[in-house]
Amino acid sequence: MFSMKERAKWDAWKAVEGKSTDEAMSDYITKVKQLLEAEASSASA
Repeated sequence: MFSMKERAKWDAWKAVEGKSTDEAMSDYITKVKQLLEAEASSASA
C-alpha cells in the first residue's frame, strides 16, 4: 500500500543525495534562519 509519509521521506532523501555534510549543514542553517525571520516578522504584525 502507498504511504504518503514514507514517500515524502524518500523524496527528501533523494533531493539531498550526493550533497556533502557541509553543504547539508549550510542548507539547514539557512532554512532555520529563514523560518526564524518569518516567525519574527509575523509575530510583530
